Amino acid sequence: MEKMCVYTTWGPTDPTRAGLAFAYAATARKQGIEVTLFLFHDAVLLANKDVADKIVPIGPPPIQETLKYLQEQRVNIYVCKACYDLRGLAEADLIQYAQLKGMDVFVSLTKEAKVICF
Repeated sequence: MEKMCVYTTWGPTDPTRAGLAFAYAATARKQGIEVTLFLFHDAVLLANKDVADKIVPIGPPPIQETLKYLQEQRVNIYVCKACYDLRGLAEADLIQYAQLKGMDVFVSLTKEAKVICF
């Protein structure tokens, strides 16, 4: 199966750019591609269960909608641990199926998958 790693640094400060990464990941999964979504920088805020449902992009579907699909499909959603910790966020507040991971995991993923950046 084809593998793809979609990553983004965009979060609540630009909901439309953030939404594009989620929409792309969901579309790729619907086409049968094995997808991993990796969130860095401000995008880690979207992995906080109190934030994701409040972010509505202009154009792409609501992040909550595509996120729900990704979760139903059990797509790996990785969150940069350093970025998350730096913002003082609690691991207990992560959305369902999100996991804190380090740069070593990202490097491993990018060696074996196509990489798409938003």
